[in-house]
Amino acid sequence: MFITLSFKCILSNSIIMKNFKILFLCFTLLYACEPKSKNQSETTTFQNINLPYNFESPTEKYTLPDKLKEISGLSYFKKNQLVCVNDEEGKIYIYDIKEEKIVDKIPFGKDGDYEGVEVVGDEVFVLKSNGKLKGFKIGEAFEREIDCSEPEVIEYEGLGYDPKSKHLLLIAKERVKSVDDKKMIYAYDFDRKVLFKHISIPQEQVTDDANGKDFKPSGIAVHPKTGQTFIIASSGKKLLVLSEKGQKEALISLNPKIYRQPEGICFSPDGDLFISSEGKDGDGYILRFSKNKL
Repeated sequence: MFITLSFKCILSNSIIMKNFKILFLCFTLLYACEPKSKNQSETTTFQNINLPYNFESPTEKYTLPDKLKEISGLSYFKKNQLVCVNDEEGKIYIYDIKEEKIVDKIPFGKDGDYEGVEVVGDEVFVLKSNGKLKGFKIGEAFEREIDCSEPEVIEYEGLGYDPKSKHLLLIAKERVKSVDDKKMIYAYDFDRKVLFKHISIPQEQVTDDANGKDFKPSGIAVHPKTGQTFIIASSGKKLLVLSEKGQKEALISLNPKIYRQPEGICFSPDGDLFISSEGKDGDGYILRFSKNKL
């Protein structure tokens, strides 16, 4: 009798444990398959693997004066200094991040719709939305104009430079619908003096759950260490990261409370990332992201 009862107890406990394991496995699977909320960025996985920046926590924030409320382009100039351009004025501003103020203002042309700026060696290039580039050297009587206009491009809104290929990179905010729905990076070759299609970005590569297909590029920069191309979009609040070969590595949903209207992006030579934002209802500002150790 005692043996029979003991066997029944063991059998009962075994069934309970088996059922408990099944329930635990079900809960684990359900949790793993639970969709991310809109506030949960894709950066969590990618950031820990490939990207040494915490996009939810800037290292520094620099509030800009009224002259740069409409900041539309950003480029590294020299230690502690960035070149900024206002999208309405034919002037560049040198902003010192250590002194947190504008230390120089340099006129280069008439007022217009300027959307990008890039320093290449001792030359500064400024991009108009129509693809017209102005190049000049600070303190020297040197300037040139480069026509990068394209019939299929409605508006350009980002200018960068690839030091490996030695090409200027132009990102189109919008192209004519009759072409296709792909985003396009164009490159300008200084030696051949030609503009050509560099990287084509399919729509599915910039689509996410948070903002769907909305992705209108506003800035582009090449990482000085890895060769990765970073493309920021104010419309859509996203950051696309491409490998050196142009393959998608990450699509990051940006927090609109941190990135009000991101327009400019650049890197320091050691890899610190800078993102500028227009003011809208407040001041313009620049965010700095120091690289973390991988």
